[in-house]
Amino acid sequence: MSVYLRVWGDIGCFTRPEMKVERVSYPVITPSAARGVLEAILYMPQFRWEVQRIAVKRAIKFISFRRNEVKSKLPVRAAASWMRGAPPEPLFADEDRTQRNTLALRDVEYVIEAKMELTELVNRPQCKPRRADEPEGKNNIGKYLGWFERRASKGQCFAQPCLGCREFPAFFDFATKEDMIVSPGINANQDLGLMLYDVFDLDVMHPVGKVENTEAKITFFPASLKDGILTVPEWSLVKKQLGEPS
Repeated sequence: MSVYLRVWGDIGCFTRPEMKVERVSYPVITPSAARGVLEAILYMPQFRWEVQRIAVKRAIKFISFRRNEVKSKLPVRAAASWMRGAPPEPLFADEDRTQRNTLALRDVEYVIEAKMELTELVNRPQCKPRRADEPEGKNNIGKYLGWFERRASKGQCFAQPCLGCREFPAFFDFATKEDMIVSPGINANQDLGLMLYDVFDLDVMHPVGKVENTEAKITFFPASLKDGILTVPEWSLVKKQLGEPS
């Protein structure tokens, strides 16, 4: 069973990984970015999201601007020591910044169609206490789908969803299958080339606690826009790129 979520915002940037210095966005939100929006609303290790289709509801429009970005970042250990009372060592942005051009999308709106796939943890005891709004009953697809619908309809999220970058917030609302229909003439049918699918092996389940040295496993898929809709292949088909059985 699929769920539908309408997502929109003023600016989005879904950076192409082949761009080393300048940020250049894909013309459409990537499946991994769409999965991030869904996980910001509801995430449990007992299931994972698999994006099926993305409806592009508005015309694809780009905007170019420059931003000052800091080249380095503060180490987590330093921040933890400051919390314990150690004197802070500030990072001076004026001495460690660089100016980069960004080619982003503006005035975006999508409807994401996705489904839940249960993981091997669904029948195991939970390591953390039950969340306050988690419904009672057995852990199954019906329970999680109803939970997600209630949270999305109320605008609840565990973290503010974003459109590729944290500074580009995403607004959302629960949608229906009818919202997947795109008005004709908004965007022409086009081949989008190879698009990033994800940067992780979605079947890998890490142990509870801090995960060290997570290995990235990047996958791509041939993307195309037809009647305003981007169809995303199943993960089992894309996983063959990793040289592992589906």
